[in-house]
Amino acid sequence: MSNVLIYVRPWNAKQMANLGQLVFKKSRVIPFSEHRGYDLTDYHSAFYALIERYRREGLFDADCLFDQSELADIVLRCRLLRSLDFEFSRLLVFAAASAINQCLQKYSPEFILSVTVDSYVIDILARLARRKNIEFIGLVPTFVDGYFRITERGEKKVNRTVSGEEVNKALSMLKAKEYKPQWLAANNSAIKKKAYRLWSRNLIKPAWFYVYSKFRKDPLNYHYIATSIVARQCFSFFPKLYSANDCAKKINAALSRSPLVSVFLPLQMSPEATIDYWSSDTSWIDYEAKILKTVDEYKDKHVFVVKEHPNVFGFRSRSFYKQLQRKDNIILVNPEVPSNELIEVCDAVLVSTGTVGFESLLRGKPVISSSAPYYAVEDRFLNFDSCLEKKSSKEDYKLVEYLLSGFLPGTFVNDGTWSQEKHKSGNYNELVATSICDCLSA
Repeated sequence: MSNVLIYVRPWNAKQMANLGQLVFKKSRVIPFSEHRGYDLTDYHSAFYALIERYRREGLFDADCLFDQSELADIVLRCRLLRSLDFEFSRLLVFAAASAINQCLQKYSPEFILSVTVDSYVIDILARLARRKNIEFIGLVPTFVDGYFRITERGEKKVNRTVSGEEVNKALSMLKAKEYKPQWLAANNSAIKKKAYRLWSRNLIKPAWFYVYSKFRKDPLNYHYIATSIVARQCFSFFPKLYSANDCAKKINAALSRSPLVSVFLPLQMSPEATIDYWSSDTSWIDYEAKILKTVDEYKDKHVFVVKEHPNVFGFRSRSFYKQLQRKDNIILVNPEVPSNELIEVCDAVLVSTGTVGFESLLRGKPVISSSAPYYAVEDRFLNFDSCLEKKSSKEDYKLVEYLLSGFLPGTFVNDGTWSQEKHKSGNYNELVATSICDCLSA
């Protein structure tokens, strides 16, 4: 009987176990985790034993499974490691890599089923799996309801044939003015409630996770430390909200008075795997600094219409909104204003990897990106020096066909709310499992 590792966290352990059993019915499915009590591979105990050994004996380059370039990339892309002293980050990478390597040697899994890479632990797991020719299946939801993706670091990994009926159905859904993915906050009331909820939870996270990590005897747990660091970085005594233009008509009127080329800039969630691991341009990783630098760099050519991501309104660092508001070439927009309306009134759209870029291509708008987003071929993206010509809408069908060819049918729940009772419909794990099986047998 072959072995399959499934990467689990406390909030998705049952979901991933259920999915693993549905996909790999004839294999031994073994949970792997950096969380004490959820790991059945001995990774967790091996990791801490190696930490103690390296602290006692010192770190030597010969002990590292990665060259300097790979090590630097692992540290840069992980929201936790890049916030720590480099030597401490190096210690964590050495220990995690050696412990994971021991695990892979012991179990020789045929497959690894996981969420997409979003931390240094999964990053190392995927890198070492690739070396050993173990197939890594990283799952992530998509912005098209009813579909998910298999990807390691944002790349397009699947290339399936899509029917005309499927393309036309998705095209109709995506071009609807009112369309929003299910996971987006629905309206202004929901957006503000979420902002206050994020803020109130942020206040207690550092203290809570410090105490909880001690209670769990897991002080170096990635989730506990990373969550505390991000909470401290975004700390504020009051939610960081802003008053802004609340309709596309006001924006259009303001733009008509400016001689500059208008660029819609929808802010992305950050820190987030879609930037940290999916962007080919690592300058986007320091996201807020990149935004401010870009706005300054093109202040004589472009006016930027900036809209906060509805799911992170009020969650940015203290000074970010204030710095934006001080800039003459910035128009801040209420997060409730539909992105589709802002796409229409602006000359172009700037994204890192955000899916508003695809919605813009679909509506014939030029899209500026240096990150090579997965949802369209690379030559569809422009830079600031390119001629911002409107693309032909006759390419709508091809755009959606290309997009769906990298998607698989099924709804993958990735927010910790999955339950067997609540998600027993065939659209969830059962369909996801069928799609994975079809993909593996192709």
